[in-house]
Amino acid sequence: MSNEANTQEGDIAVITLEGEDGHSYDCELLDRFVFEDKEYALLLKIAEEGAETELEEEDQTLVIMRFFQRGNDFVFQTIDSDEEFDKVVKYVEDRVEAERAAMDAGE
Repeated sequence: MSNEANTQEGDIAVITLEGEDGHSYDCELLDRFVFEDKEYALLLKIAEEGAETELEEEDQTLVIMRFFQRGNDFVFQTIDSDEEFDKVVKYVEDRVEAERAAMDAGE
């Protein structure tokens, strides 16, 4: 999978990913984090530029990818290992729950 990072209005980082089938799609970079000494990105698939409608909620897809920097470029990689992917998903879910609990405690 190849990628390209762009910045759009409001400093939203948009990553263009190209699948193995050659189809490109845009994702908003929601978060970057380090887990077990590797860097990951949490991305949200967004409507393609020029699309007539916004993506329906059920069509919005969260994507977690491993990434690293090579020179001035960021390289995004799919996580091929089911074990690694499951660990990273659990880590993200735990972070979301901790943030939710902190927000609830602050009310």
